[in-house]
Amino acid sequence: MTDRPLTEKEQQVISEFETARPGLGAIAEQNIINNNVTGWADIIADTPAEELVANEGTASNSFMYRRIG
Repeated sequence: MTDRPLTEKEQQVISEFETARPGLGAIAEQNIINNNVTGWADIIADTPAEELVANEGTASNSFMYRRIG
């Protein structure tokens, strides 16, 4: 799918998205591959690995959501 192998951190992000909700890992992978449009690979490279985890929290509207970071 990509001309280069995914980095360990990129694979971690894909795994975290997939764990948070099955199917999101494939979307995350496409966003990483299309870095020239999305910038995801650059953001992941600049983010410490320990911050690349799925968390649950609440928004101001009180709905529950999962997010990376």
